[in-house]
Amino acid sequence: MYDTNTYLARLGVEVTRPDRAALTALHRAHLRALHYDNTAAATQDGPVPDNLADLDVDATFDGLVTAGRGGICFELNLLFHRLLTDLGFTTTVLSAGVADEEGGFSPDLAHRFTAVHLDGEVLLADVGFAGPSYLDPIRLAPDEQVQHGCAFRVVEQDGRHLVLRRSRTTDWRPLYEFATTPRTLSDWDGFTPRLRRYLDRAVIAGTTLLCRAVDDGHRALVGKRHLVVRDGHETVTTLLDPAEHARVSAEIRTGICAD
Repeated sequence: MYDTNTYLARLGVEVTRPDRAALTALHRAHLRALHYDNTAAATQDGPVPDNLADLDVDATFDGLVTAGRGGICFELNLLFHRLLTDLGFTTTVLSAGVADEEGGFSPDLAHRFTAVHLDGEVLLADVGFAGPSYLDPIRLAPDEQVQHGCAFRVVEQDGRHLVLRRSRTTDWRPLYEFATTPRTLSDWDGFTPRLRRYLDRAVIAGTTLLCRAVDDGHRALVGKRHLVVRDGHETVTTLLDPAEHARVSAEIRTGICAD
């Protein structure tokens, strides 16, 4: 059952007031403590709900925080949004279309994340992205924001906002596009069939996606591709040996990494 104190203990963070320092500490800790895993999501155990965002908070908490399984954005960001709200942060729910392998974007409602309104600024908080992203919340602003060797920008384009990322070894690339219109649960009513049709055509259809933050970056597994980001330096290796693939998968899932 959801419990704020248990949640904070799991993250190893103490919060005395809802300020920028607390938000940053919570965001970093969450990404390191609770990993992304599309094979462990609650939807894997039964039929996919018609509304992906309308999840039971207590059951989700028991699965991710208590039991330690991974989850997807609708689970991870659901819990984080609840935690921030309970701690006194002013928040809104946002949705996004995620950049895909074909150079386009998924349907707008395919990704859920959070906007935090703090000290006259809007900060984006996302602890449920299926790959390397921002370890600390980023401002909704076009100027370059550098953290742990990677740079981020949030720019306007055709009436929407685009989150861009650049590492030390890559050019600017989009993570996702979104509108700042607050979302409610009813916005996801009937969205599942549309998302399923998109995923059935996507290059990564059926691909295992795992991701966990490390001290200065991320480790991600996309099928057989192992992506490591450390201080902005990216390396990608293809894991052809089943034993090596299993080892890396276990390391990302448990957070116990040999390297």
